[in-house]
Amino acid sequence: MKKTIILLILVSFCGGTTESGSATSADVSVEANEVTPEAKNENDQEQVESKETSDEETTLADEETTTTSVSESKILWGLTDAKPEVYAAADVSQTTVDLTVEWVNKAIGHWGSYGPLEIWIVGTGKEETIALDEKWCDVRTEKDPTWNKQWDCANGDPYESGDGWSPFYRYITDGGAAVSNYIRDDIGYYFNALIMSSKYPGPEEEDYKPVVMHEYFHVYQQANLSIPELPDTDGDWRTSNRNVYFNGFELQVPFLMEGGAEYMAQYWYSMEPGVDAGYLKRVMEYKAEAIKPYFNTGKSLRELGYDEEFNSYDILTWFVAYLVHNTSEETFRIDFWTQIEDLGFEEAFKSNFGKSVDEMIAEFDTWVAQPIDVLLEIIP
Repeated sequence: MKKTIILLILVSFCGGTTESGSATSADVSVEANEVTPEAKNENDQEQVESKETSDEETTLADEETTTTSVSESKILWGLTDAKPEVYAAADVSQTTVDLTVEWVNKAIGHWGSYGPLEIWIVGTGKEETIALDEKWCDVRTEKDPTWNKQWDCANGDPYESGDGWSPFYRYITDGGAAVSNYIRDDIGYYFNALIMSSKYPGPEEEDYKPVVMHEYFHVYQQANLSIPELPDTDGDWRTSNRNVYFNGFELQVPFLMEGGAEYMAQYWYSMEPGVDAGYLKRVMEYKAEAIKPYFNTGKSLRELGYDEEFNSYDILTWFVAYLVHNTSEETFRIDFWTQIEDLGFEEAFKSNFGKSVDEMIAEFDTWVAQPIDVLLEIIP
């Protein structure tokens, strides 16, 4: 069944085991308190508090916050004071909830508070995930009376026959993480859904932390573009007018969306207290294994898809590292990304990096063909 959402799926190649902890209710709703953008580290960053609520309670803002109407909600997109909302399946432990909230909190501290944002954490059990599907539909219809329950809530039988859809069914088997950005003319409430699963990577793995940051960076990226996604006209859910602003053409490809999210996540994670000094170089050395298969494709970086025979994210991460090295992290993250809507993708790129996209890719292709020791010299 066709879905009209944008899925930005992080493919993890790390193995992991599922968490054995249990939650205390059929579904856990946790309210995440606001973290101010000025908070920069563990000492001065206001930590997100999490608390369980009953099924009847919603995780909207606190009692002092007035209820927002549908018409008012529709314009909430971008920088926001609204608190993230966290929903977890019953087989997700409070420890995992707290860990996830902590690293979203850190990302907010680094890059600012964007949204509206919902965080959904999936476990490994079928029944618990079905209950989370139902919670999703309850939240959707409560916030947006125009929500299409037939198509945008769980339907059919995705868990057994595979004929159907639900927001979370694939995560209990495939694992991984994603962000879905709902900014469409046919809905009455715009929001980002950040989804974490319990494996590939699992919360016991170090990778889980930068993956949470990677996904939040997608929230930052998408929130800097206020143009709604237009209705699908060609039958291909991957095509969107918003994609033009992120890669120059309508088809969804990883390019700077994934390369940017991955490098920003790894770059900022490497500076966290307790992360050893060689972390980022080790990560980038591993990602350099994608260089040869990239050249073998004969494709441009901006043509690489999500389904290449190698992890396209890795070579794209190197491209962003190259851009950052030749300018600055702030040029990529702030100047370039916040100018895309006003200038368009191509012009914003040239304005900040001094060359057209294709010229820079050609320059990068020459540079990245060098020995790995030379490449690692640009990694801080």
